[in-house]
Parts: sequence; C-alpha cells; structure tokens
Amino acid sequence: MTRTRTALAATVKQFARTPVLLALLVFLPAYFVGLLGIVLPDSSVVASVPSATVETTLGAAVLPMLATLAAVMVAGIAGLFLTVNTLDADGWLALAGLPSRTLFAARATALSAAAVVASLASTAVLFVHVAPDQPAVFFAATLVLAVTYGLLGAVVGVVLDKLAGVYVMLFAPAVDLFLFHSPLASDAAPWAAAFPGRWAGVAATDAALTGDPNWGALAVGVAYLGGVAVVAALAVRHAVTT
Repeated sequence: MTRTRTALAATVKQFARTPVLLALLVFLPAYFVGLLGIVLPDSSVVASVPSATVETTLGAAVLPMLATLAAVMVAGIAGLFLTVNTLDADGWLALAGLPSRTLFAARATALSAAAVVASLASTAVLFVHVAPDQPAVFFAATLVLAVTYGLLGAVVGVVLDKLAGVYVMLFAPAVDLFLFHSPLASDAAPWAAAFPGRWAGVAATDAALTGDPNWGALAVGVAYLGGVAVVAALAVRHAVTT
C-alpha cells in the first residue's frame, strides 16, 4: 500500500507539472459547450438514438455529445502525457524493485481522477445550456468513455511521441463521436461498433435526450473499458520492463 501511495503521489505531482492539462480542463468544456451553446441556432432538428427518434433543438441534440467529447479529449491527452512523461522513470523504478502492476495502478488511479474532474466540468458547463434527461446516467457514461480514452491515450503514449500522440487523441474521439455516433448522423458502418463511442458514448447521448437509459450500451461500454485496461496494463508493463 505504501508503494502504491508513493507512486500515486508522484503521478499527481507529474500532473501538476503539466499546466497544459489544467488549461485543457478549462478550455475544452468552455469552448465546446459554453461558447457553442451561445452561438448555435435554435432551429429544430431530428436526433436519433437507438431507443428513440426525437425532435429537439440543435443545441439540445449536439451539446451533450460535445460535452462528452470534451471530457474524452482531456482524459485521452492526460493519459498520453502521463505515459510519455513517466515512462523512463517507471523503467528505473521497475529496475529498483517497484512492481509494474503497482506503477500501473497508481497511474490508472490518477488518470481516472482526471477523467472524473473532466466529466464533472463538462457536465457542469452543459447544464448552463441544456439539462440531460438522465443527468446521473449521462455523467456515468461520459466518465466510462473518458477513462476508456484515457487508457487508450496511455497505450498511444507507449508507441508515439507527444506530437503524434496528441493528433491521434484529438482526431480519434472526434471521428468516433462527431462523425460515427452523432445523434444527427446517418447510420454508421457496422465496423464503427469497434470504437468505444458506440457504447458508452451512445449511452451518454441516450441519457441526454430520452428518459429511458440505454443500460445495455453502458454495460458493453464498461466491459470495453475493462478490455482496454488489460491492454494498457500489458503495454505499459512491456514498455517499463524492456
């Protein structure tokens, strides 16, 4: 337990030494949700989710998805930066006898905390303009997707540097949520179900637009998160022990 706490404290200090993450935490929700909530027109649109098709305003249809996207991008970039910044140090700590699973547990805990803060910030800004029909489920689904992309960011950080990794962690969630699984988009291709937004992202949108939560999609999203956690743990372990 002492080792885990020590590794966790070091991880928190690393976050504090990365001001760009703190800036993103404020900027992305404020820009994606706060600013666009002001400028989007009040025109009526038809939004489609698996459980229903509803007629609503453009802001009510788009802003919840953008709130989830903002949290996901912050968490993904946090996972990327955390891995890139600590990989060499983790290798030395592993050589010194600190188990790689302890290191990963500390990093994953700090990353999950960052995802909680990002999800809370995005949901809070969303409430300025639109109140989700199921706010607790919306937050839970957003958090699941944010942690998933945070761990995917850790995997990307193992194989790419910061610059290339940032492009990946900005582009991938945007394509996933904004193109493939937007409530305003047409039916996505079957292979788009391989993206995590098909599950937790769709559950978040469903919770925002309808009073009937999509528990099935959220459950698959949690299972997807578990699979990504295993992949991330193996990737980080391989990187720090070779």
